Amino acid sequence: MHPEPYSVSTLTTMRCRICREAPTAPPADAARVRCNVRAFRDGRFEVWRCPRCRCLNSGASVDLDHYYSCYPFAKARLNWALRFVYRYQLRRLRRAGLNRRHTLLDYGCGNGMFVQYLHERGYDRAVGFDPYGSADAFGDPAVLKRGPFDFLVLQDVLEHVEDPAELLARINIHLAPGGVALVGTPNAERIDLARSDEFANELHAPYHRVIVTPDVLKRLGEGVGWMPQRLILRGYHDTPWLGLNPRAGREYQRAVDDTLDAVLEPLRVGLALRSPRFLWLAHIGYLFSHRADMAMVFRKPAAP
Repeated sequence: MHPEPYSVSTLTTMRCRICREAPTAPPADAARVRCNVRAFRDGRFEVWRCPRCRCLNSGASVDLDHYYSCYPFAKARLNWALRFVYRYQLRRLRRAGLNRRHTLLDYGCGNGMFVQYLHERGYDRAVGFDPYGSADAFGDPAVLKRGPFDFLVLQDVLEHVEDPAELLARINIHLAPGGVALVGTPNAERIDLARSDEFANELHAPYHRVIVTPDVLKRLGEGVGWMPQRLILRGYHDTPWLGLNPRAGREYQRAVDDTLDAVLEPLRVGLALRSPRFLWLAHIGYLFSHRADMAMVFRKPAAP
């Protein structure tokens, strides 16, 4: 089924969050995207691709506090599956030079599951901060005074803000000269709005405000003086191991109730085993990955 056309009535309020281009006609590449969070699954939100920079923009402004009030990641807990895929995130950091003596800030860490995992692995100098967290957990800005940090992780954060360039400029102070930043985010080049349901997790409407291309991600980092070191055109959670890839995860969601909440809850083995498509993608989903996520490693120039 084709997505509904973009509402012409909102054209006057549209402006790309990256290049600031204001379309003069309804974008040709646009869709009304279903919310993949259980509490708001009936919601539909406009997403459009900027014809100039090719980034994906969420449409009209919404009350994000309302939507975050039932955010499934807030209740998620570190489990065997997350520990397994976090190994791949840690591998990326170690390849970039991370060792147990380094300090690390996971900015936008949510409820701190990756920080918890790093502590389990002996990286005791890792800390997390989330500007929307509670003051008695990861929302206490006092932790930022421990910086600047040797490593900065910005995973699945950039797409949640209205102005990614402003975010990087603001947090640049927390990365030490010569330090490394790992920025992970969906890849706009690999998301097909004509099949928006297939990419419901990457689009994650209305939470994702703007999704960038690899070239734009590179330019955003360079805009704060960071030097690109490595582009990774696959999400850390896209692994060759049985069932642990985004396409299998998406099919498991469909088998349960077609929401993101499903993959953050205890595994419903019976439902999974009764889905031939899930079983097929559990085995070969990695080989047929959409590669709709990416990461870029940057290095901040050393002090003169």
